[in-house]
Amino acid sequence: MRASLYLGLLAIVSATAFAAGKQSAAVESLHALNDRFNRSVIAGDADDLVGLYADDALWIEQGKPVVRGLNAPRQLFEFVTTNQGVVTHTIDDLFVADDSSLAVMIGSVEAKVDAVGMDATGTYLFVLKPDGNSWKISTDMWHQHLKAPDTQ
Repeated sequence: MRASLYLGLLAIVSATAFAAGKQSAAVESLHALNDRFNRSVIAGDADDLVGLYADDALWIEQGKPVVRGLNAPRQLFEFVTTNQGVVTHTIDDLFVADDSSLAVMIGSVEAKVDAVGMDATGTYLFVLKPDGNSWKISTDMWHQHLKAPDTQ
């Protein structure tokens, strides 16, 4: 009886440790995705930025209808990279499902494109799904806040 109780407890502890390890790996992988996003903007690599998205991703941009696919992100990222824009994402909140089958990343954005006089901040919300050893953005919802002009 003791042996079976011991084995049962060992199985529970092992399963809990496995789940915690899986969560930790997922969080690490999601931070790596955010770092890749920031590096790709600096490198001017619109193709790599679009590569972060699932082929059927939902794109939710303020004041516009929701669209599905890669056309809208491609247009934005080609605009930013062609104009040598600087966009930086930070992660403010990150939620990963217990089984690591889904993640939600919420963060802040700083975007500056001097060529068109854009200097803005905003927020974004990504819904991500695992894709092999990484993640794909399945939903991107973002909102831009224009900075108030300097009054000096």
